[in-house]
Amino acid sequence: MTALTRNKDNADVADLYEGGTVPKFLRRYIITKPEDIETCYEEVERLMGNVGLQYRIYISLNARDAVMATINFQTNLLDVSIGLAKGQPDALVLSKKIGSLWKTELAQQRNRGTKRVLLDLDNCKSEQAQNVLLFMKDSKMKTTVHAYQPTVSGFHIVFDACDTRDLMDFCKGYGVEADLQRDSMVFVGRW
Repeated sequence: MTALTRNKDNADVADLYEGGTVPKFLRRYIITKPEDIETCYEEVERLMGNVGLQYRIYISLNARDAVMATINFQTNLLDVSIGLAKGQPDALVLSKKIGSLWKTELAQQRNRGTKRVLLDLDNCKSEQAQNVLLFMKDSKMKTTVHAYQPTVSGFHIVFDACDTRDLMDFCKGYGVEADLQRDSMVFVGRW
């Protein structure tokens, strides 16, 4: 899960902060079960302590393959260790951010555990998004839709990887601005 602040979401409270801009906040969490989400919310609130700020909450489109990520992470640790032995300044900096390196490694596309696709529909009305969903269901696309989520500027539809050419042609012909993302973050709400 990722939580972040955006100026445009907090325009009504920006004047409460020095310089008229809200504090930048980005925090990533590793979630292994749904109950972890509430704990993450509480930690964001505790860390920021800023009443009135809105955060955008995103989750990873694809589950992560922890075994593959661990193997890649160990390779990274070896590189850092060799750099430390050679006295490289960058290695010293990286050695102090091991937790961050792990989270970064988990986010890499090579560590995807599932193969889902995000259809990002921008500037799209609800009825248009519903028609895109109907097309996905009624067409010859052999896929499973896992999520349909309103976003700040449209909708996200998450589905299993498949041939998407007909879907993109439908969206283009229907006048819907659509973008496919293979390993991205799914907007789940504001908090």
